[in-house]
Amino acid sequence: MSVRNLLDTAFAQPAAPGTRTSGLTVTDLGSGAWKQFLLGPGVGPGGSGSWDVQLAVLWKRVVAECGEAQRLADEYDIDWEALPHESKLILAVSGPGNVVLEIARAALATQREQWELERRFTRIHRRLPSDLAGLVPADVGALRSSLLEEYDFSTSTYTVEQDRHVRWLRALTGTAAYLAAAHMVPAPLALDVVTTAPLDEPTRDALRLPAPWSLITHDSVPLLAAQADDDELAALVEAGRCVGSEPVILGGLLAAQPDGRLDTTSGFLLISCLNAAGKRYQVLQPAAYGDHAGGRVLYGYAAQLAFARWTPPPVLPAPGPRPTSRSTLGRIATSEAGQSGGFHGVRVLDFTPPPEGPPEQRTATDGSREPLAFGTWRRAHWKPGVRIGIRDSDGCLVGPVYKDGAIEGLTFSRERRFFPRARIRPDLPLAPSTAVYRLPRPGVPKGQ
Repeated sequence: MSVRNLLDTAFAQPAAPGTRTSGLTVTDLGSGAWKQFLLGPGVGPGGSGSWDVQLAVLWKRVVAECGEAQRLADEYDIDWEALPHESKLILAVSGPGNVVLEIARAALATQREQWELERRFTRIHRRLPSDLAGLVPADVGALRSSLLEEYDFSTSTYTVEQDRHVRWLRALTGTAAYLAAAHMVPAPLALDVVTTAPLDEPTRDALRLPAPWSLITHDSVPLLAAQADDDELAALVEAGRCVGSEPVILGGLLAAQPDGRLDTTSGFLLISCLNAAGKRYQVLQPAAYGDHAGGRVLYGYAAQLAFARWTPPPVLPAPGPRPTSRSTLGRIATSEAGQSGGFHGVRVLDFTPPPEGPPEQRTATDGSREPLAFGTWRRAHWKPGVRIGIRDSDGCLVGPVYKDGAIEGLTFSRERRFFPRARIRPDLPLAPSTAVYRLPRPGVPKGQ
C-alpha cells in the first residue's frame, strides 16, 4: 500500500468527538490536509513529488553513509557525489556494459542482516501490543523492522511510475532507521513530548543531536493531539486517549549535520494506522520543521535528544558460541538487559515519575487579586535559564542557588529544563465551559 493511500485511508476515518471540523477529516483530503499537517500551510494537493528536492539531499547522504557509494566507486568507478540528483529520484544507475545498478535495493541490502535479526528477535520476544501501549525498549526492534517487508529487498523494474516514489521513500527511511541511534521515551512522557510547546529561537539554535541519525520512539499519541490547540489538548488530557483506526504517532527520525547541529532539510514522523482491511502499518513519513503541527513535534524530539539525560544501553550477557541462534536470542529476550533494549542499543530517557499524592489544598489569598475559581492545564514546555546548583565531588551544593551569595559559574549554572504538562490548581475543578470528551476504547461497544 502506498504511503499516500495509507494516510488518506487513515485520515478518512470518522473524527473523535470534539475534534475541529477544520482538522484532518475526509472533507479536507482533497486540499491536501495531511500534507499541511506534515509540511506546513500553503502546501497544495500536488503530486507526491512535491518534497523530492529535500529528500534527494538526504538520499544522497544515506547512500554514502551506508557504504553503497563506496562500493560503486570501488567496483564500477562511479562517483556518487557527482551524480546530479538533488532534484531527482535516483533509484538506479547505468554501470559498465549498460548494466543497471539498482541503488535502492543495494542500499537496503546493507541493512538486511540487522533487519532479519530484529525480526527473529521480535518473534521470540513478543508481537507489538494491539493498542501500542506499554511499549518497552525491546519493542524498538519490532517497530523498526515493521518499516520494511521482504519485497523491499527484491529487484524492481520501476515500470509503474507511481510506485517509484514509494520505493524511494521506503529505501531512504528504512536504511536511515538502521543507521540511527535508537532512543525511547517512557510511556508517561509520550504525550508531553509530542505536544511540547514551540521552542524559542535561542533554544532551536542550541540544538545539538547525539548522532548523525537518531530514531526516537514512544507509546502511541493520536495525531489529533499533536494538532490540538491548548483548549483541545486539555479536553484530550481529561478524556484519556485511545488507539483505533485513527492515525497515531510513535516517534520520529531526525538527522544531524557533521557538527551535531540539527539538519532541518527534512525530518520523519513514525506514523501508525489501520488500513481499510484492519491491518496496522508503520511508516516513516517526511515532515518539515516549522511552526505547524508536524514541525513542532520534530522540534520537540530534537530538544529531548539535545538537552535531556539518556541512560546508555545496558550490557548484554555473553552470547556464547552461537550469537544468533534461537536459544541465545531467547536468553537475551528474557534477560533484564534485553528487556531494557540492550539488543537494539536503545537509550532510554532518564525520567523519574513524580510521587502520587492527594491534590494540593490551597486557601484563598488575601489582597486585591481575586483567587482562581477554576483550574486548567499547562502544556509541557522547555524553560531556558533554569538555575542548577553546582555540587562538589560528594554531591553537596557548594553554595546558594537563589539567595544572597549565589554566583553564576561558582555556585550555580543555567540549563534548559523540560517541564511536563501540569494541572494548575489541581484542588480546583475545571471551568464549566471546558469541553471534555470520552474517546471510545477499541473493541468496546458504544454506550459502555
